[in-house]
Amino acid sequence: MAPRFINILIEIFKLSATPPSIVYPIPLLAFLLFSLSGCRDPFCLLCAIAFTFTSQAGMNLWNHVNDVEEDMLAGKRNVFTDSPGVRRAGAALAFLLYSISFTVLYVFSKDRLAVLAFGVVCFVTWIYSDRTFFGRFFRRWKDYYVTEVLTYVISAPLYTIAVWSLFSRIDARAIATAAFMTPFALSGTFLKDIKDTTGDEMAGLKTLAVVFSPSTLLRISVALLWIYYIEVLVFSVLGIIPAFSILALLAFPGLIYSTFCFVRNNWEISLKIAGAVKVMVYTNLLSLLLIALGCLVLQP
Repeated sequence: MAPRFINILIEIFKLSATPPSIVYPIPLLAFLLFSLSGCRDPFCLLCAIAFTFTSQAGMNLWNHVNDVEEDMLAGKRNVFTDSPGVRRAGAALAFLLYSISFTVLYVFSKDRLAVLAFGVVCFVTWIYSDRTFFGRFFRRWKDYYVTEVLTYVISAPLYTIAVWSLFSRIDARAIATAAFMTPFALSGTFLKDIKDTTGDEMAGLKTLAVVFSPSTLLRISVALLWIYYIEVLVFSVLGIIPAFSILALLAFPGLIYSTFCFVRNNWEISLKIAGAVKVMVYTNLLSLLLIALGCLVLQP
């Protein structure tokens, strides 16, 4: 009995970290905002990591619990598809993680406006995935491409501001950071569902991957990343964010190279562009790391 219970816990933990992101299990967002905010208190960084880990794990678990139908149609198996009892436990754990993250923010936030912002994030991410409560009566936001995008448009900037408040009050620098992190986050949104197209179609969903062609989604994703770099450049030059944030542009040639490869292959998704996609992903992550290190090490 004990080994089975441990295996279930391990599987649930893996699902809580899927898909991996700069929020969790890699705390890059927390480190980035720690550096940009000018805060140098290690306790604040630990609070931000605790907040991002619990909130993102809760969102991921809630999403997996409610995606059982699509996973089964696509032939995917996990601990939730195999056991209704574990599914209910996963839903309860997701709610607990949401509650813990909200409590951490409420206790340690330096700006009460951030608590309201995260409340909105909790609401939209919950109904984005929900098939258990409201989702029994209304189409969940994840199932329709307009509300799918709307979820990220709302949650990306507000979530960034919520994490920021654990380091400092919300100001122009916080808003600028949320502004450039939004297209960065959205760029992944337009590509993440391509692998799930078959399951979404079989389930009768109208997600981005079902409604738009892969080449269109790739074009939008790349355009958003160009906007991200332009915003970082403009905010750095204007002094809204620390000047050393401009170090992010050292990674910009990776996006230029990838864009050239995509154009040369007529934006078609194939093995020919696999290398270019990897370059785009890793150099964009590098750009955030360069901002963080530049502000942390070089900013007086």
